[in-house]
This record gives sequence, structure tokens and C-alpha cells, in this order.
Amino acid sequence: MRRLATAVLLTLAVAQPALALSCMRPDLVRDFEEAAADPAEWIVVSGALRFDPADLPPAPGETVTETGGGEIAARMEGMALSGEGFTIPFDREITLRLTCAGPWCGSVRPGAHLAFLKHEPPGYTMIVGACPGRVWPDPTPAMEAQLTACMQGDCPATD
Repeated sequence: MRRLATAVLLTLAVAQPALALSCMRPDLVRDFEEAAADPAEWIVVSGALRFDPADLPPAPGETVTETGGGEIAARMEGMALSGEGFTIPFDREITLRLTCAGPWCGSVRPGAHLAFLKHEPPGYTMIVGACPGRVWPDPTPAMEAQLTACMQGDCPATD
């Protein structure tokens, strides 16, 4: 009986890594290239994301909903990317959509972000998934320069 219990525990311990979420390493240039290749319209904005964290949906397991995720209203204030850099004023309400992959859900905090926003009439949506990408906290001038180069047709090679 003791051997059976040990075997079951070992099997469960070995099986746990199979339940882990596997994400690609975040890559800003890859995010740009994917948005450019998508038939949907995307814009890139660097600025302040504002919303009430109390409005965020609960994580899976905190409610009876198994899927988790959800949408809330937010505001993005900053500059949108053009061929000359981040030169287009952007200040509007957006939809903040958190998505999940099984028990893992995207999360974001108010503050400075560089974000790829998808045009979904009548406005724009920031999609935050379980794996990082498309939303970059605390943007740097180097990140903005990379994306400006991409807009000018000189995107650095991705890893």
C-alpha cells in the first residue's frame, strides 16, 4: 500500500510541469511585425494607462466563472506612432480586455505603457493575454526608437 501511495505521489509530482504555461520570450519587434501582418488595424501608443484596478475581473478560481478574463473601460493618454516617431497625440477611452489560457490570465496595472491597440469599432482595445507581449510597461526611449525604425522600414532583426 505504501508503494502504491508513493508511486501515485511521484506520478503527480512529475505530471505537474505539463500543466505549466509555455510562452515565447516577449519581443517588441515581433509584436510590431505580427500587428503589421494582421489584416486588422493596430496602432501603437506610448503613454499613461488609467483605470480603476477595482474594476478588473476576478482571476479564475475567485469566482464561479471558469474562463476568467473580461473587459473594463480604461483611458490611454500619450502619443501614437507615426513614420516620424511617437508624434500623434492620443487621448481617449479604450477597452481593456484581459484574456486567459486555462488558469493563467493576463494582468496589467495603471501607469506608463507602450501598447499595441487593436481597432475594434467604435474604438480601440488593449488586449492583455496570459503570455507577455503587445503591452510593455515602463517604455524606454530605446523601445520607442526600435518601433520608429520599424515604421520607417528598418526593423531590427528579431531573436
